[in-house]
This record gives sequence, structure tokens and C-alpha cells, in this order.
Amino acid sequence: MASISSAGIGSGLDVNGLVSQLVASERAPTEQRFSKIESTTKALISAFGAIRAGLAGLESALKKFDGSGAQLGRKVTVGADAGFSATSDTKAALGSYQVRVEALATAHKLQSAPAAATAQIGYGTLSIAVGSDAPVEITIEQNKGTLAEIRDAINAKGSGKGFSATVVKGDAGDVLVLSSTKPGTGGALTVTAGGGDGGLGVLATGSGTMTTASAAADAKVVIDGIVRTSSGNKITDAITGVTIDLTKAKPGETFSLAVEADASPLKASMLTLISSYNTALVALRAQSAAGGTGKVAGPLSGDSAPRSMISSLRGTISAHYSELSSLGLKTGVDGSLSLDGTKFDTAIAADPSAVNRLFGTDSELGKSLRASLTAYVGEKGMIAGRTDNLNERVKQLGKQREAFAVRIGRVEEAYRRQFTALDAIMSKMQSTSSYLNQQLAQFSKQS
Repeated sequence: MASISSAGIGSGLDVNGLVSQLVASERAPTEQRFSKIESTTKALISAFGAIRAGLAGLESALKKFDGSGAQLGRKVTVGADAGFSATSDTKAALGSYQVRVEALATAHKLQSAPAAATAQIGYGTLSIAVGSDAPVEITIEQNKGTLAEIRDAINAKGSGKGFSATVVKGDAGDVLVLSSTKPGTGGALTVTAGGGDGGLGVLATGSGTMTTASAAADAKVVIDGIVRTSSGNKITDAITGVTIDLTKAKPGETFSLAVEADASPLKASMLTLISSYNTALVALRAQSAAGGTGKVAGPLSGDSAPRSMISSLRGTISAHYSELSSLGLKTGVDGSLSLDGTKFDTAIAADPSAVNRLFGTDSELGKSLRASLTAYVGEKGMIAGRTDNLNERVKQLGKQREAFAVRIGRVEEAYRRQFTALDAIMSKMQSTSSYLNQQLAQFSKQS
């Protein structure tokens, strides 16, 4: 923009004010048009976002029926104070078992003879092995052989290797405690010592003074007379689909474990699906509302996309209404769904596979709904495409605004040059007029 000083000072013409008014007048219609386009576009983006959220919720609820999710769940009942608890998945066969916990798995724990806190036990090398694993070599430096320093060396080298060390301060002195982090006989610790001054030999398991604080032992459980041992207290494969967590050994005491059918997870999934379906319909209707007397039109009013989605969802449900009704589903006048819980329970008790036939991965209704939702909310779905187009519109609008700002700047330059020139002409005319008035006044005096 040209730099013009003292605009309007010669004639008194308000150049800045005139330029500002003219530029504002030129800018206003275009800015209003830009603002309206931006506001409308962002409202459409928000509307499609609300619809996407509603449909994504329905898609998520439908995924609960993928795989074994459309089958009856399982409920495990265990006798009181049985010494174990149990859970199961849908693969567990229905039935009952007699279980006896004879022993729990325990981890190996060793402890040294007491020693003074400052006493140097020795230096050299300690080798610690967990079960059949390769031993870990730990170097104890000369004059670094107190039990606390040995503990630190063990933990520094043995971190994550299946064992750890600590020092317990007792009345008789410090005691080094070495613990296996791997329960069962497979986690038994073996300690050997070598090199140095031979003092570390007292920590060896074969010839030293280390004693067993807790023996390495496997868990032992008897299921219907069948003995099963385990290195841990969680047994996942003794009974297919059942996980047994051992908590207390009760030798000679037998308790029941029953695996029964449980329709409650399936019912909860059905209620979630119904709620998500209704939420999706509400979102679609709200964003596409036609408006009218006392009603506000939705951003997508007049857009065929939401109406098409509503029609597709309702049409899919209507095509299978008879089967859905037999499960206790009901349709309201607005297309919303509800569930008669009692009827659902009775239907599932009579036909446990009914939900799987309707909403399972390979069912006709399930595949139809999944395909429709993928077409709407998938990465390359219709909503993603529409949203991308709208975002591109916003991006292009930003570029148009930048171009308009440049153009309006040039218009302002032109106006300022014109009015500055006018100001100069008017200033000259005023000077000429003043001169003529002076000459006429002198002429009149002389006459």
C-alpha cells in the first residue's frame, strides 16, 4: 500500500474516513457470504459427526454378538469356603464336578544365618539358578561383601531373572532372604559360590548355612478323582473353558463346582443393542428435522442421506420382525425398539440359539446390519466421504478469504490514491480562490 502523509490536511477532506467507509461497504457483502457458508458448512460437519457417533454406538453394540458373543454365557457356582474360586467362558460344557484342593503352589525362599550389618561375608562369585534355567553369575567385589551389599548386587544383576533378594534385620543380626518369583518345584533356587576368599560359600545351598524358609512346591488338586498338579495356583486347562483359582489347601475335603447356562450376559447385550439402535434413530431424526411452526429445522433438513439411513435400518428390522417378536422385541410407532424381558427369558430357555441365528456373525439380519453400518461409518463410508468434502469446502473458503483480503487491500490503495489526489486538487483550488479574492479586494479599494 502506498504511503501518503497528512491525507486531507490541505483541503480538510476526511480521506481516511471516506476510504474506510467505502472499503467497509465493499467488504461487508462478501464477508457476510463467507461467514454464512462457513457457519452452514460447520453445522453440517457437526451434524454428520452426531450421526456418526450414534451409528458407531450401534455398530459397537452389534459387535458384542461377534463370535461366541451371541451364545449363552456360563455361570460357575462353587461350594462355600471351598478353597478355590472359578470362572468360565462360553466354551465350557455344562456340568458339575467334585474338586479337592490338596496343596497350594509355593515359591522357594531361602535365608542366611544372621550376621552383623558391617560384617564382610566374603567376595568372589555367586551363581543363582532358578529351576533348570541357566545360572546367573553375580560378582561380589572385595570389601563389598556385607549382606546389604550382596543383596544390592543380586538385585542389580538378577532383575527380571526369576529371583530377588532382601535383608531382614532381626534381633540376632541381618538375614539375607533370597526369594524365587516362580512358584512350584520348577522355580526352586540353587546357589553356588566360587573364587575370591571362599567366604561366600556360606550362602551356597549345598554346603553353606542357607536354610529353607519356604519350600518350592507344586499345587495339587483332585477333580472327580483325577489328580492334577500345577506350578501355579491358577489352573486354566484342567476343565475346558474353566479357570480355577486355588486359594487355600483343604486336604481330604471335597467341594462342588457347577457350570450352568447363564442368559444374563446375552440379555444385557440385547438391551445395549436396543438402546444403541434407538439412540441412532434419535440422532438421525434430530439432524434431519424438517422444522416448521415452533420447530427448528435440523442442519441436514432436506438432505436425503439421513432419511435413507433411517429407511434402511427400519427396513432391515421389519424384514425380520416376526423372529424378533418371538424373542420379546417390540417396535414403537416411531420405529424405536423395546424388550419384553420375561418373554426374552422364556424364549432363550426354550431355544438358546435364537439370538445367534438373528444377530450372530453369519446370520442374515446380523450380516445385513453390519454391512449397512460399515457403508455408513466405515473408513471409506458415506459419512466419511461427506465429511471430507465439507472439510475441503472449509479449506477452500480459507483460501478465498485470503485472496479476498489481498483484493480488498488493493481496492483500499486505489481509493486512497484517488482521494489523496482529490485532496491535492481541492487544496490548489482553495489557494487559487484565496488569491483571487485578495486581488478583487485590492481592486475594489483602488476603485
